[in-house]
Amino acid sequence: MVRRKWRLVLYAAAAAFVSGIMVSSPAFGADQETLDRLEKIIRQQQTQIEAQQKALEKLQQQVEALKGQTAKATVKAATDSPAAVKTTNPKASIKLYGQVNKAVLYSDDGHNEDLYLVDNDNSSTRIGVLGSITPNERYEIGTRIEVEYQTNPSNAVWQEDKRIDDTDFEKRHLDLWVDTYRFGKFSLGWGSTASDNIAEVDLSGTSVVGYSSIASMAGGQRFYDSNTGLLNAPSIGNVFDNLDGLSRDERIRYDSPSFNGFTGSTSYVADGGGDFAVRYSAQVDAFKVAAGAAYANPGSTSDSVDDQLSGSVSVLHDSGFNGTFAMGTCDYKGGRDGGFFYTKFGYRGRWCPLGVTSLSTDYGRFSDIDADGDDADTIGFQMVQDIQEWGTEAYLGYRLHKLDRNGADFDNINSFMTGMRVKF
Repeated sequence: MVRRKWRLVLYAAAAAFVSGIMVSSPAFGADQETLDRLEKIIRQQQTQIEAQQKALEKLQQQVEALKGQTAKATVKAATDSPAAVKTTNPKASIKLYGQVNKAVLYSDDGHNEDLYLVDNDNSSTRIGVLGSITPNERYEIGTRIEVEYQTNPSNAVWQEDKRIDDTDFEKRHLDLWVDTYRFGKFSLGWGSTASDNIAEVDLSGTSVVGYSSIASMAGGQRFYDSNTGLLNAPSIGNVFDNLDGLSRDERIRYDSPSFNGFTGSTSYVADGGGDFAVRYSAQVDAFKVAAGAAYANPGSTSDSVDDQLSGSVSVLHDSGFNGTFAMGTCDYKGGRDGGFFYTKFGYRGRWCPLGVTSLSTDYGRFSDIDADGDDADTIGFQMVQDIQEWGTEAYLGYRLHKLDRNGADFDNINSFMTGMRVKF
């Protein structure tokens, strides 16, 4: 545009020069008609140049205005974004994240009905910071600090204690790692062991309100014994255990690079014990597949468990239909063996403009977990509505708990929970 402007100016100057020559030269003086015509052309061109100059100035003003608006928008986005965390290390990248997950829990033990305001232990209220430094393409150094705070945890409230206020911030991750990409990832600190979440692989989209960790919904509820008329019986959390590895602990862990979707992991826990796991994740034609299996030996960290083996697999079809299966077995100190299996079927679809709706139903049997001869059964239903624009999920879940034990007559426990999880 600038080049065009100068071309027009030069052209006008040349035309004016030619006009001067014509006027002063006797050779041209005789043809007044020609001179008048040339002067008219020059005046027209000068008028066009002036109009184009004004257009250029107007465009320049618009460009400057747009630059100012863009700069303001960039500054506002940077200051408004929760992930825009400043750091004294210019090479570091920091991300702040978290969620709040609150719900209403209703429970009927066959003798009494109660209503609780809870923090949903399926996915607790938490906040965390992820930090990473990538010196080059060969490796990354990272850190993770994450804590949770639960008032009235849904897995702890029970018939005689509806308000649990003695909770405090609880560490979930105080962890650092070095990922070499080519040779694997090394982690050190308080964090997930290799077998953590191995029995909880779930692609249904409904795990926020129900998955293989049955006790997360109403785990503190006691069974009512009709023979004795007492509640000092086992709780749901005592008899339903998905044997999910060594959870989080002070450990050193290694994860191999991925080979055709497979990843191997192993960890050693601070005061003895360890585990190893194999995981698989891939898209196979129209199916998304995720699976894992692990062996864990708690060693001196457990007063009751010698070792355990558990795993899970979940498959999601492009149509939205999905299925999940988990199972595990455990050798308890003292000679008792326990085990469980769990299965879930579901469907995910976009039925409304809010986002994806996920539905599922599940069943599980847990045997000899709390006492030899126990059989604990559960049937559940889950519904989760994703609200994309809010970063929110609204959910509803139901679960029936049944316990058979020699010498006792326990009433069934029915539980409902509904709430919302908001992430940032």
